[in-house]
Amino acid sequence: MTATTTTTEGTLAMVHLRVADADRAMAFFGRLLDWEGERVEFEGRVNYYTTNTEVTVRLIADPQAPAVVPNYRADAVPVVTARIEAAGGRIESSELTADGGGWARGSDDQGLPLLVYRPRPHGDAVGEPPRAPAGEVGLVFLRADAERARHFYGSALGWAFERVHPGSHYFDTVRHVGVFDEGAAAGRPVPPSTTLYVEVPRLAPFLAAVEALGGSAGPAAQDMGPYVTAMCVDDQGTVFGLMSDTLDG
Repeated sequence: MTATTTTTEGTLAMVHLRVADADRAMAFFGRLLDWEGERVEFEGRVNYYTTNTEVTVRLIADPQAPAVVPNYRADAVPVVTARIEAAGGRIESSELTADGGGWARGSDDQGLPLLVYRPRPHGDAVGEPPRAPAGEVGLVFLRADAERARHFYGSALGWAFERVHPGSHYFDTVRHVGVFDEGAAAGRPVPPSTTLYVEVPRLAPFLAAVEALGGSAGPAAQDMGPYVTAMCVDDQGTVFGLMSDTLDG
């Protein structure tokens, strides 16, 4: 749904989604979206990594973590971290390997969180294939000043920005990531923010399912080009968006 690049560097590999209780969150999203996940305990906290989605979602039960953290691929993590800092971003922590791998976490020059890492190759799958999910990561939606974002992400991650139409303040970048200059559209300052949208086949049944599972679904609106979207909250207060190309078709 967004522009693609000829290389995987700078593209979206994973999204961290902060939750209150990871076991409960996995149960909610498993029922809602047919997500399957691997349970991992890290630094005394429970995490889940989805195992049947194209883009991995990490449900992280850490109250100090940002609400949403996009993770981007880096062929050489030290090189990319240097570009992030040269473009005005910050690196807050990292673990680098001698061959240029590892990870680094920080923020862009507008304060939006990010993580870059070199994904490890996975071995051949054994056993039964995973079931197909009912929802996939559709869009990491960055609300930010577009010109600053163009400079930062173009310099640090090699993104190209494509305005969807001449009067729009929304830009396609790499697959699954878009930038919306909400401040320019509204004519007033708007704090930068990041929202995770999950794409589903039809919006209305999933909004009903959110409510049935104890969450809360907001009104549907065709406010994102051809897509119908709605903001939702799970049964613990985690905010996420749902999007589809049809409401109930």
